[in-house]
Amino acid sequence: MKKPHAIIRLIFTSVLILYCNSIVIAQTTESDSSLSAEEVVELRPIIESRVALYAKYLLESDSVSIAAMYASDGMMGCTRGEKIISKVGEWIRSDIENDSRHITFKTVTLNADGNLLIETGTAEARSDAGESKYTFRYLVVWKKEDGVWKLYRDFGL
Repeated sequence: MKKPHAIIRLIFTSVLILYCNSIVIAQTTESDSSLSAEEVVELRPIIESRVALYAKYLLESDSVSIAAMYASDGMMGCTRGEKIISKVGEWIRSDIENDSRHITFKTVTLNADGNLLIETGTAEARSDAGESKYTFRYLVVWKKEDGVWKLYRDFGL
């Protein structure tokens, strides 16, 4: 019975990604330079440290600091701008209510497209006692803004 749910989730996620990308397609410009494979390898520890910082802020219930990790034109799902703070706040409240505040993110792949980094990963939420509560996959596009890698597109899968 889980297979139909997985297919529906995949279709919904695909439509969501296409819709959100169509919202900002006019803002996207071609990049004159691309990151090399060597640069991506060198950037992996930086991205992993940013992901760990995100998890730290979640545990500390700091939605303001998390929102600051997003680019000025960044999106979490289809949420953008100042609404990201409230979206993260909803996530934090839900995790507190469900005792699933300890989230560990793991970067699985990191690739470049122009000057953007595309990360896929897995995450696991645990209770205060260490019990596994839920897992999920994610897709994040990172963009360098003011010298810092920031979340540009963020989708839970």
